[in-house]
Amino acid sequence: MERMCKYAVLRYVPDDIREEFINIGLVFHSPEDAYVNLQLTTNFSRVSQFDDESDVKFLKLVLEGVKDDFTQSITDGPSLQQAKDPKFLEKATSIYVNQLQFSPIRTIRSRDYLKDEIDLFRTYVYFDPHKSKRITDTEVKSIMSRVFRNHEKNISGNLERNVEVDIGAEDIKLDFAFKKNCKAQFVKTLSFDYALRNSKKATQLAKEWAWNYEKMLKDKYKINSNLITEDEFDIVTVIYFKSENKNIKAALDILSEVSHIVEATNEEKIIAFADEIIGTISAPISN
Repeated sequence: MERMCKYAVLRYVPDDIREEFINIGLVFHSPEDAYVNLQLTTNFSRVSQFDDESDVKFLKLVLEGVKDDFTQSITDGPSLQQAKDPKFLEKATSIYVNQLQFSPIRTIRSRDYLKDEIDLFRTYVYFDPHKSKRITDTEVKSIMSRVFRNHEKNISGNLERNVEVDIGAEDIKLDFAFKKNCKAQFVKTLSFDYALRNSKKATQLAKEWAWNYEKMLKDKYKINSNLITEDEFDIVTVIYFKSENKNIKAALDILSEVSHIVEATNEEKIIAFADEIIGTISAPISN
């Protein structure tokens, strides 16, 4: 039977002013099943890499207390009555405002809440510490697609994938399309994750897509879509890169002239943007 569940991502925020954070846990709540659980990362080397001034031993100690607050047991955690309260997460997460903060609470329709909890944790928190290969355009798109799949029932009919656009000289393929404020929104994912010696490829790729965008903006584009019918549109380019050099900066400048750009220097920022889209297009869910 389908039920309404909620979740929030636990973030380590070393400096509120910089608005930078890293995902370190996920709390999941199924009120109908009186189930609450918090899963935490085991890869604290990521935290050290993210913030070299962090005290990981102290952080682990603090997280033990946080886990007690959200994990049911005989002696600790929420009571059965609290676990059945649909507003439990709103109440329990609101007190975390310093270096440990929770993301806005999201709602998901679930037929298998334990499986969905695992899938969400893998999407937002899980990270293979041995992964060293470079992230490609396809993988940036795949990360966003994974987030969308976890919310398929909420966004069904409001998101189009692999959008073919006729710009006259040729057909181009954009990764996602949706509607926002009565305007079409087209999303293209790119990766500038190059070794320094190859970073000139970023400017070449940027020029190619800037030309495509200009054709869309200046000429009447054609698209076969039941979802996208608006004449007005925005183009968003999601760009992954680990660090900026003069070639990467030049590429970003080129694309920013013809599109809105989302700079993603880690996977969390890719996920956060996908999450933002979900918030825009999700169908409302009643309690």
